[in-house]
Amino acid sequence: MDNNKFSTQIIFASLSGILLALSFPPIPMPFLAFVGLVPLLYVLNNTILTKKKRYFLVYLTFFIYHTGSLWWISSWTQDTDIFLLIAGLALDFFHPIFFFIPFAVYFWFQKQFGNKVALLCFPFIFLSFEWLHSLGDVGFPWLTLGNTQILNTYWIQFIDITGIWGASLAILFVNVLVVNFFDGYRNFESTKLIHYLTKSQKASLNLIGIFILFVLPYFYSFLVIKKYDYHNNLQNNKYISVAVIQPNINPWRKWETSVFEQLQLLLKISDSILVINPNINLFVFPETAIPSLYTEFNTLQDISILQNWCNLRNVSILTGITEFYFIPKNIKAPATAKQLKSDEQQYYQTFNSSILVVPNPNYKPGDKVQNYRKSKLTPFGEQIPFQEEIPFLSQFALWSVGISSWNKGSGADVLKYRLNNKEVRIGNIICIESIYPEFVTGFVEANSNLFTLITNDGWYDFTVGPRQHYLLACIRAIENRRYIARSANTGISGFISPLGISLKEAPQYIRTGIDFLLPLIEEKTIYSKYGDWLPIICLLLTIFIAIIFKFRKKLSLLQHNY
Repeated sequence: MDNNKFSTQIIFASLSGILLALSFPPIPMPFLAFVGLVPLLYVLNNTILTKKKRYFLVYLTFFIYHTGSLWWISSWTQDTDIFLLIAGLALDFFHPIFFFIPFAVYFWFQKQFGNKVALLCFPFIFLSFEWLHSLGDVGFPWLTLGNTQILNTYWIQFIDITGIWGASLAILFVNVLVVNFFDGYRNFESTKLIHYLTKSQKASLNLIGIFILFVLPYFYSFLVIKKYDYHNNLQNNKYISVAVIQPNINPWRKWETSVFEQLQLLLKISDSILVINPNINLFVFPETAIPSLYTEFNTLQDISILQNWCNLRNVSILTGITEFYFIPKNIKAPATAKQLKSDEQQYYQTFNSSILVVPNPNYKPGDKVQNYRKSKLTPFGEQIPFQEEIPFLSQFALWSVGISSWNKGSGADVLKYRLNNKEVRIGNIICIESIYPEFVTGFVEANSNLFTLITNDGWYDFTVGPRQHYLLACIRAIENRRYIARSANTGISGFISPLGISLKEAPQYIRTGIDFLLPLIEEKTIYSKYGDWLPIICLLLTIFIAIIFKFRKKLSLLQHNY
């Protein structure tokens, strides 16, 4: 490639961004991810560029990938809150900068060990970055390359062993092998492709590698598809009848309208389902389905209004709730606590929580209620990153809808109760928590046998956002082999199988409820047991290779000097 034609290199980098964006769900072209990085890597591997130009090309690729996939985050509706709009735009422009990190390591490998070694190490480098980018307060693994394959149902089933990271690693290696293939053809003695294919060992090895990475996962799928067939699971496992409620309440208005009326609406929809199917065991209401009802309710001291309903109908409810925790005055309040305006001596914390209400005729107000507090908060939307460590940052979360600056829960706590002859142990995932692979496995580690997922998603109208979010939950279902009941305020509500297949869905922006029988699965997958073992190995391998090659390089210099 002509080093002087930077415009051509810009086209190549743009093409990579476009291919990656087109491979991202819900666009049904997952195979494009297997060549998405090829144009960018080919340019970076075969041209001499200044550091500034190299990083510009990287930024351009991932700006297009990010914006093409996540343009909807700013919520382009007439009701959009200015804070959400700005946060979404900031994410578009600043998030691609994170991708400088793996490429900085890649460029260092190129400089120290040459293009061939750097290119072969690139999959380990990039996967290490993807994993590290999923951790902490600024972790945002939405664009993990493996996520592009959720619609490639019969290829992706092996992630119950590796987590989504295995899919990413396979994609990265195919990209590298394709670049290797074209590098070999570029330097081959003959310009005829047929001669290269038949006479070059390098071409053969690259094609064999690509073929194995494409085909081998399908063989694994044949082994598990029958095992997790829905009808087989119903016969071989205990099950529960679950209904998810979709109230379709305007998310921009719900904090201003009567919470009591919203609760009555949820119960009314539930009653209408019980008329059709009186055998429902569990109703699932969306995230923050109950904003601020009254003080005793939201501090979980008195849930009589829900308890009485459950007792009369002999059913259970899992609902999202805004939880207020008032800190005893004799205890020093954490730095992130809020001060009550009517009592300057009283501090409190707010949590995006869920509670499980089960039939209990002996209930008395003040009895302990099982609850789970959301532990992975949306960066900048629900919490300013690192505000626990740097408390004054919390004052900058000024979203005018609902409650800004939520407090963080303690982790993946399981909600459980006895139902006839079975114990139902629910891992309740709240909204964005569904994009964090190892966090969700925490519920399985705590022995959950069913996942529920409650969310809002009403901020994004009929964009691709709610569908993307729904499909990411399908990935968690495969990794952990659990059924998921998903309740979303405005949709998409539905039920997902352990194969990542949507079993039943409610149409978006319709006030409704749907029910389904969900098997309770006890078995733990390899990924559920061992978590992110693959990216950790890749990170250690990257460090090990860097040390070994650096040591060999210094050793050869010493030998040369002597």
